[in-house]
Amino acid sequence: MRTLLALLVSLPIGLASAQDVAAPGPAIEFSSVAAALKALEARDGNGTIVTHADGWTIVNEPLASAQWSFTPADHSAYPAVVRRVIKRAPDGIVGVEISSRCEAPQAACTQLLAEFAALNDRVTQAIKARGRQGSSQTTPP
Repeated sequence: MRTLLALLVSLPIGLASAQDVAAPGPAIEFSSVAAALKALEARDGNGTIVTHADGWTIVNEPLASAQWSFTPADHSAYPAVVRRVIKRAPDGIVGVEISSRCEAPQAACTQLLAEFAALNDRVTQAIKARGRQGSSQTTPP
């Protein structure tokens, strides 16, 4: 999970501040987790970046500020995908929309979403820290 957190924090969002806002996103448009993985992997190099770490398949769509996280085969929620999209409201508040498709037992799916909620909190804190670091410096080091 530590590697997944590192990948999530590195999502290229270019934001200076964040609020603790999470919202459900639109439904995942693919008919299954396997169909989503196949379609997204086919986009690799065409505006998406596919990486593999600790069994997770992560698909980043930088232009959409979106990240798709596919569970490894040994995860209790396998097969599942969680899509997170960073959104900035006109008032500057930054939030994360979360959508998922989970084909595992309900308890495992619920736990997976709880894990991502915790990751969202960490990412939000990292974004806030970046904003504080950038705003406190008046001269280059």
